[in-house]
Amino acid sequence: MTDAQQPKRARREDRQRRARQQVKRAAVAAAVVVVLAAFIVLRPDSEPFVGSAAPELELTSVEGEVVNLGDYLGRPVAITFMHSY
Repeated sequence: MTDAQQPKRARREDRQRRARQQVKRAAVAAAVVVVLAAFIVLRPDSEPFVGSAAPELELTSVEGEVVNLGDYLGRPVAITFMHSY
C-alpha cells in the first residue's frame, strides 16, 4: 500500500467507525423510546389497590403443593417471589 492510500483508508475506516457508533446510538435511543412508551401505555393505575380484591393467583409452594390466593380471602397475605440458578 502506498503512502497516498493510507490517509484515504484511515478516513474510510474513521467514517465506518462513526457510522457504526451512530447506528448503535440510534438503536439504544429506539429501545429507550419503546420502553418509555410501554411504561406510559401499559402502566397500571396510579391509585393503590388497598381494599380491592387481589387478582387470581395460583402458585406452587416449596413443598410442591398448589396454593390458590383465593383460599386466603379476608386474611393478610405476604408473597415472596424467589428464584435459583
